Amino acid sequence: MSIWRITNIILVVLFASLALFLWLRPYDGTGTANTVNVKLISLAVLIIFFAFIGLIELIVYLFVRK
Repeated sequence: MSIWRITNIILVVLFASLALFLWLRPYDGTGTANTVNVKLISLAVLIIFFAFIGLIELIVYLFVRK
């Protein structure tokens, strides 16, 4: 397996575990109860973060491929 594929597998596992953690935790870092709206906002932030990482990976891949 190439390092690229291993990195992507690690990122998928990390994303899935963080998404489950954010969705299943009853309280956030400040101690307030998580509502569905707060959970969705947290997941949206996580998705944006991983989309940014994916965009950087795509740019690096395009440069490495040439």
